[in-house]
Amino acid sequence: MQTLVFVVLKIINDIMADHSCLSALDIDELIHRFDQSDIVQALILMGSYARNEAGPCSDIDLVRFVVKGAKVSDDGTHLFQNRTLITICTVDENDYEKWFTDPYEATKWISGLRVARALVDRNGFFTNGLQTRAHDFVWNDEMQSRANIEASRRMVDWCEEANKGLEGLRRSNDNGRLLNACHGLSWGLSEVIQIHRGILVSSDNNAFDEIELALGDNERMIDLRRVTFGITGINTLRQRVLAGLQFFVLLAEQMFDVWQEIDHEMIQHTVEKIHHYHPNTSV
Repeated sequence: MQTLVFVVLKIINDIMADHSCLSALDIDELIHRFDQSDIVQALILMGSYARNEAGPCSDIDLVRFVVKGAKVSDDGTHLFQNRTLITICTVDENDYEKWFTDPYEATKWISGLRVARALVDRNGFFTNGLQTRAHDFVWNDEMQSRANIEASRRMVDWCEEANKGLEGLRRSNDNGRLLNACHGLSWGLSEVIQIHRGILVSSDNNAFDEIELALGDNERMIDLRRVTFGITGINTLRQRVLAGLQFFVLLAEQMFDVWQEIDHEMIQHTVEKIHHYHPNTSV
């Protein structure tokens, strides 16, 4: 019994230890495991470990830059020292150039690149190249024009989830449709806002709060979004979908001038359908 207690206490102590940064030995082990000098241009640390904010359950986020056309087989999730998950993705020029030209990719990557730490950086490929470009990145008129087109296209994509929500509500207990609708009407519509407003999120974990901050004093949209995500109050799945449909209608109305001509009909049709089946969702 005493042995069991000792083991449990040791596990708890290990968990409570400082995991906010990696030691030099940890970094050496990561480099040995994931570097290939003939094809790797840089290996960088991103996420909470790069920001020295990691906790005992945080994973290690690595991005490996390789020469164009190089092939590797160890992308994915790994276990590090029997205690920490590693996620590694490998990119080449075809991938990372999109981070500076595609609005959605820019919102996902630019902020993280600015604070990333290079573990391997051959000839300054990362610090003097991509990281400098990230610091210099400006969301200009050309990028905003692309963002408007992309946001409009994604709003059309989420019309399907709005319709699933309507059908799920009609069938009363169709949890599958309601869950799909909840995802689209929460994360999906949030991505529309993220793209349109050029919100360079610092991480997936911070995206919700950073998008809400960008909404400023738009209290009605903030409240509906919170209910849809299940953050505010104790709401049923049905209530969350109803809030999500109101969120869709409000976003459609407030961003009316952004929607592309080819997309107007689909978005407006969905809004009218929501009003028809649930008149109380008018905003």
